[in-house]
Amino acid sequence: MNILPRKRRRTTPTLGALELDVLEIVWAGAPTTAQAILEQLSRRRISLSTVQSTLERLTRKGLVTRAKHGRAYVYRPHVSREELIADLLRGVSEQIATGRMEPLLSGFLMLVDELDADAAGDLRRHLLDRMRDGQ
Repeated sequence: MNILPRKRRRTTPTLGALELDVLEIVWAGAPTTAQAILEQLSRRRISLSTVQSTLERLTRKGLVTRAKHGRAYVYRPHVSREELIADLLRGVSEQIATGRMEPLLSGFLMLVDELDADAAGDLRRHLLDRMRDGQ
């Protein structure tokens, strides 16, 4: 079985902890502004300019888009969480398994063995739905 990944749309981005936190907020509440994100990150004690810089990096990496509304930019996700995960997994596959998916899938199945029964059932249903839909 030689399962090769679908074509790669973009290079796999390297993401820092703050970028991941910001992405979580954008995915959860899009569209959003830097000020709204800052308010949700108040525990981090960072400045608005730090959030704006982080959003700029995420925009350059192709993960969020922005549009000017008045004096502020409004940010939306450009890729979904699932698309980003697929890209990251594709990158791991290319880096560690010369693009082959079998080792990646074997490793994933090892993780599935650690799931509780409810999570494993959810995964099984999701896989069956995808197979029925022909994806």
